[in-house]
Amino acid sequence: MIRKLLLLAALAVALPAAAQEPSQFASPRWGSFEFSLGGYRPNIDSEFGGTGPYSTAFGGKRALVFRADFTYTLFANYGSIDVGIGAGYTQRTGRGQKLDGTTSEDETSLKVVPTRLTLTYRYDVLANRYRWFPLTPYARISLDRYNWWVTNGLGNTAKAGNRSGRGATNGYSFSGGVAFLLDAIDPLLAREMDRDTGINHTYLFVDFTKSYVKDFGSSSSWNLSNDRVTISGGLLFVF
Repeated sequence: MIRKLLLLAALAVALPAAAQEPSQFASPRWGSFEFSLGGYRPNIDSEFGGTGPYSTAFGGKRALVFRADFTYTLFANYGSIDVGIGAGYTQRTGRGQKLDGTTSEDETSLKVVPTRLTLTYRYDVLANRYRWFPLTPYARISLDRYNWWVTNGLGNTAKAGNRSGRGATNGYSFSGGVAFLLDAIDPLLAREMDRDTGINHTYLFVDFTKSYVKDFGSSSSWNLSNDRVTISGGLLFVF
């Protein structure tokens, strides 16, 4: 009888422990890394009536922009607040224009390295507590600086008179999106990866961004804002 009581007591202690979510045993969290891929077409032609110089040289297709972001977690009790930095790369190649307006045989390229400082809030409370709700909505604001340069047919930085075809344009952007917690598919495998690598969680995400990159309204700067709301997707690692 005493043995049965001891066994029942042991089971009573073991069952609550077994019922705990795997995320309760995660290693301490301090930051994240993500990479993403999206579309980009600068709104340079917005100040011209009809077809502008960008469309004339590079056409109407959208380029792909690759980004990588690193963040540091400031707060992670009820959702998380992260501050971070990011950079990316995109380019379009087309044909240059002669002074008489005809198309040149020489190639020209516009290359852009977008950099940013970010502040992100993620509501990951439910995803971390309940396996049946693996979705984490988030919102982000950022200060942006787009470094750009134009190359000629020789691959050198192009010039227009005394003006160099190189510069940078500043601005800001707003993003919102949702991330799917991949840990929910196989929690035990996720915990093994945490023990082996320190990665708490892995997400697939999609976000929507509206950018305003024109030196805060300057009439002398290129408008490097995306010409529409950008849809991007990628992979996020939380550690």
